[in-house]
Amino acid sequence: MTRSDAAPKARGGVGYGMDLEAPGMLWAALVRAPVPHGRIVRMELGPARRMPGVVAVVGPDEIRTLLPKGALEAERPVFPLDEIRYRGEPIAAVAAETLEQARHAAAAVVPVVESLRTDARIEDVFPEWPSAAAAKDPRVVGHVHARHGDVEARFRSADLVHSETYHTSGVHQVALEPHACLGEARGGKFRVRTSTQTPFGLREDLASILGIFESSLVVEGTWVGGGFGGKGAAFLEPYALLLAVASRRPVKLSVTYAEEFELGRTTLPSIIRLDTAVRGGKIVGRRVRLLLDTGASLPGRDFAVGYSIGFLLGPYRTETYEIEGFAVQTNKPPFGPHRAPFAPQSVFALESHIDGLARRLGVDPIEFRLRQVWREGDRTAYDQPVGPFGLEAGLKAAARTAGAWRTRLPAGHGIGVACGFWSTSVGAGGEARLSLRPDGLVILQGEREIGNGSVVHGLAVVAERVLGLSLAAIRVDYGDTATAPFDSGVFGSRTLGALGQAVERGARSLVTILAKRVGASEIHLEIKSGQVLVVAGRRRHKLVDLLTPTERAEGGLVVEGKFYGPEREVDASRVLAGSVYPYQDFTGAVHLAEVEVDRETGHLRVVRYAAFQDVGTAVDPSAVQGQVEGGVVMGLGAALSEEMLWTPEARLANPGLLDYRLPRLRDVPPIHVELIEGFAGAGPFGAKGVGEPPIIPVPAAVANAVADATGTRVFEMPLTPERVARALKLL
Repeated sequence: MTRSDAAPKARGGVGYGMDLEAPGMLWAALVRAPVPHGRIVRMELGPARRMPGVVAVVGPDEIRTLLPKGALEAERPVFPLDEIRYRGEPIAAVAAETLEQARHAAAAVVPVVESLRTDARIEDVFPEWPSAAAAKDPRVVGHVHARHGDVEARFRSADLVHSETYHTSGVHQVALEPHACLGEARGGKFRVRTSTQTPFGLREDLASILGIFESSLVVEGTWVGGGFGGKGAAFLEPYALLLAVASRRPVKLSVTYAEEFELGRTTLPSIIRLDTAVRGGKIVGRRVRLLLDTGASLPGRDFAVGYSIGFLLGPYRTETYEIEGFAVQTNKPPFGPHRAPFAPQSVFALESHIDGLARRLGVDPIEFRLRQVWREGDRTAYDQPVGPFGLEAGLKAAARTAGAWRTRLPAGHGIGVACGFWSTSVGAGGEARLSLRPDGLVILQGEREIGNGSVVHGLAVVAERVLGLSLAAIRVDYGDTATAPFDSGVFGSRTLGALGQAVERGARSLVTILAKRVGASEIHLEIKSGQVLVVAGRRRHKLVDLLTPTERAEGGLVVEGKFYGPEREVDASRVLAGSVYPYQDFTGAVHLAEVEVDRETGHLRVVRYAAFQDVGTAVDPSAVQGQVEGGVVMGLGAALSEEMLWTPEARLANPGLLDYRLPRLRDVPPIHVELIEGFAGAGPFGAKGVGEPPIIPVPAAVANAVADATGTRVFEMPLTPERVARALKLL
């Protein structure tokens, strides 16, 4: 059935962040730092204040008078109070009657700055691979070290040790809609409307930055024109709210695509070293080293290391290992999550490494993986039990398809395979309020639809399956943080898994209540002539006749559905430093790519693609198929062309869609999708999250296909023609 948001979106009838308006609204512009690292010696705001149409100009000094003392003590202040940390960092902001006036005034602020040493790359901070002592370096903002077993002994007794180093680049989310928000402040109360994936998380973040109580702040999400992880934490909202306080008027702040690129929040670049010991054809020891470039991100980034580093061990049985990761500050904008945060990059390195190891051993790459892959009941490297997991089934299906493809494989073509796994974030809590009315069901919850349908369609499908009520009679509504039940946000492929479970529990409560009222053990709902009927066997009751007087006055029968996932744990004895984060659910994907490589130019073309996705139960198969296809296309961009290019002076060289190359329609091959069901996940009816898993194996599958076609491996992503040509020694 057509999604409920399809028609209004097609008509242009929904409001995105860029569409926000309010009576008396001002427009904002940011004053941005001219150097990547330095101190502000002097910044004269007076000329900007005297320009036409300007109502408010705020900088670091204004924070002291406009906001509570807590804003000065925040770990992340609105403006830098000491050092400029990256080129383009907002150092002041302007509000004016028009956008043009605001931008002219912002351009009139010319700060005098003292430049400091610039660390543009990880290699600038650590010219050589850091020792454990590097964890004390102030530029290291996260450090994780884990170990299990006698690693040295396993490496000494190995038949073969396979060692490689990989590099990955930053990738931008490139949502159709850049960031935009509108802030209002009156009488000590704050309200912000914004394009966000996490309204409640944003409320917490903003309260911390502004030094205010969460109870004084309301966040209302707009429709989101794509997020992919880039619209989670506070971004533009603190500046809009600060200007609203200063001007006593609503203030809108939005950015251009160039500003969107330059202000950051994109994937973290990295350097990854992998060493694997093999004995008797079996992996017996692993060493993993990871350096993550966090840009100007603040301390506390051990989450980025502690969560992502597990993907570098992969979904394979690992007897002994040592793994260490450092999150390193550089003078680039803060980096952050991108669809399946850092998993595609980890898997690019790991699965390329596994593929090369299999080829050195003379073993079919799929067969080699089948020997090592997790099965239900296995234990992870951190001693967590592996739940139902369809990766073995996916590998066997991929083997059949790869065999068929190889029967007529032209010269210059190669086939690559890659595995990926994901931990669905079902542990993050979610709540929903279900109101069963005489004419249908309304689900009130706290998340806006971000484009994939998991909110407006997925939640309705869950209710439909429990109640039997048609989708046409189910409406999913959104409330702001003052009116909606709490939810953690749309991220981590958790929406259906966690918020869907809240809806399922609420729907089952409705069934229980109504069954008791009609004296039946089983019931379902249907709608006829605009009336909800409760069906018990051959009997049909109008819902309105079953409601109490109070319920009639309130408009219907209201229940609350809540889901908070169980706490998971890792074996703490294996973690020597930092935090390693447990997995909540296990879902896997196996991908195949066939590529054609021009051995004279290094140009490569993906000819066809196949994805075998472990979905547990496909609650809505057509939506799942669309998610897999979308993930593959997005992954092809990261694999082939998408890359944030930084100069030695920490200046972004390609801030915009002219120079940042996205995959075009002609770059997208035919994609075969096969859904693997039967390995129940933690979501409703055994569903697993599928928002992020489909992107994870793509760069590795393409890289392995290039190696299969040429006999040469590329150790850096994306696999641009230049890098392929260098690997082929053409340059």
